Amino acid sequence: MDQSELALKITGVGKRFGATNALSSISMNLAKGEVLGLVGENGAGKSTLMKILSGAHVRDEGEIEVDGVRVEIREPADAQRVGIGIIYQELSLFPDLDAVENIFIGREMSIGKSPNITAPLRKRAMRECARRILNDVLSVEIDLDCPVGALTLAQRQIVEIARTLNSNAKILIMDEPTEALEKAERERLVRIINDLKQAGKSVIYVSHKLDEVLRICDRVVVMRDGACVADLPASTLDVNKMIGLMIGGSLAKQFPTKTSPGADPILKVEGLSRRGAFDNVNFELHEGEILGVAGLEGSGKSRLLRALFGDGASDSGRILLKGRSISIGSISGAMNNGIAFLPAERKTEGIFAEHSVGWNLTASSLSKFGGVRLDRRAERIQCINHIRKMGIKSEGPQQPIGKLSGGNQQKVLLARWLLTEPDVLLLEEPTRGIDIKAKADVYQLIASSAQTGKGIIVVSSDNTELLGLCHRILVMFEGEAVGMLDSASASEETIASLSIQRT
Repeated sequence: MDQSELALKITGVGKRFGATNALSSISMNLAKGEVLGLVGENGAGKSTLMKILSGAHVRDEGEIEVDGVRVEIREPADAQRVGIGIIYQELSLFPDLDAVENIFIGREMSIGKSPNITAPLRKRAMRECARRILNDVLSVEIDLDCPVGALTLAQRQIVEIARTLNSNAKILIMDEPTEALEKAERERLVRIINDLKQAGKSVIYVSHKLDEVLRICDRVVVMRDGACVADLPASTLDVNKMIGLMIGGSLAKQFPTKTSPGADPILKVEGLSRRGAFDNVNFELHEGEILGVAGLEGSGKSRLLRALFGDGASDSGRILLKGRSISIGSISGAMNNGIAFLPAERKTEGIFAEHSVGWNLTASSLSKFGGVRLDRRAERIQCINHIRKMGIKSEGPQQPIGKLSGGNQQKVLLARWLLTEPDVLLLEEPTRGIDIKAKADVYQLIASSAQTGKGIIVVSSDNTELLGLCHRILVMFEGEAVGMLDSASASEETIASLSIQRT
């Protein structure tokens, strides 16, 4: 490739953390107007490399060139100055500020040549610039006066992209950009990426969604154990080949074999309603069954799941557990009735980041280990047993949970709830933000739990996941249950059709 066509050139970049060699002589190129996919398991080195490019880490060796010029990136301001912008999976917006204020945060004085320009004029100029980026460049409309905390996740992500573009970024790094988006929102992001590509911007697309990587990217770099093990045109790859390169072998079967559920319902929902959230929802969950819940954002699927865990009261209807009518007015009430809940937002609603693996694992079942005084020996034995049973890669119960990969953190959370011995397990986006191998492990753990007779409900925005994992799939549309599908005969098209309209 002609050097003048390169937006970014990385040569022999290495990074060590103490005795750990996080990156080993990484070399790769990124062409102008190219979308480069970067894939690998958690711990492969992707995040370390991206943090070096964005200025969060400093490389120990090697060279970085932008537009043919060698650059030193020692802090985020250096990356911004040379035209590199990063959009993290966990957005860094200020929820109380509006879109304009977020897009220009830290760059307010860049509008208007005179330092004496009045605040109203500067605000008006920033608003017009934000409108041009959103409407003319990204071809989307967003309420510029609305606090971004009130926008949808997809809209907040677009504001983040606009902020990056406003910093004059020529190279955009996108970290798991579609992980929490519904199908329609993912398609809009794909269109935006294509538009950026046509405008000459270069994109590094980091994702665990391998099918999307193949569809969106021109070329794919695969990382494993801190090294680049493949750099190939996307057209020469398929998902299975990428998985093999990522793990150094083959993942024969991602989804476990389904076993038949029992005939008796363990949970029965009759006419459950909550004004503005969901209306007249009816379904049965059988012993040993994995029931999926599909639908677009705002369909009511997550609110329904959370209502079953006592997060928000229902206005009418009833819930029967093992044939007994129960009242779930609070989270403690749900737990006392043998219902457990794994939330989608692992870092903000799931883990206690400042505590250890063991502390996180037993946090919901301390009564098993005594009253006022805990039996620490029994607690530790249970922790060790569950770490082994769940295949959690850690240094032991004492290790801070924040040091674990996303997949291992998710396994700890699953272990926490399984330790409570629930009858019903509610899972909201159980594989969000974890790599392909960890997903397969989580699927197996879910299936194994179902085989013990538990009833499991899975809310997911990934229809492939629902079809592969679940026995049946309940589809929701505008707060109503509009279809119950047998996964053996259903398809992604069937789910999508019911999700957007009544058929």
